[in-house]
Amino acid sequence: MLDATGIARGDGIFNVAFGLLAIAIALYAFRRGERWAWWALLVGNTITLVSAITYDRLVNAIGPFEVSEYLGLALVYVALGLTAPLRPGALAQPA
Repeated sequence: MLDATGIARGDGIFNVAFGLLAIAIALYAFRRGERWAWWALLVGNTITLVSAITYDRLVNAIGPFEVSEYLGLALVYVALGLTAPLRPGALAQPA
């Protein structure tokens, strides 16, 4: 059974791995306007940040730094809301 340190390390590795994947999706597919990239960023960021929030609540680690997770999730939703693919070509096209 893992102790709290092992779980925290695993959560950190998961977040770094997702962060690198999200950067790659944003730099390439999202900028080209591919719909799947918008959905991948929405679902992926939600899973990643909600898992971090859940972990913090489980270990009772709620403080000023944990607020950044809530703020980050809100900012992701605002950014993706502004670029929502509601119609063809709604995603930002490269200049």
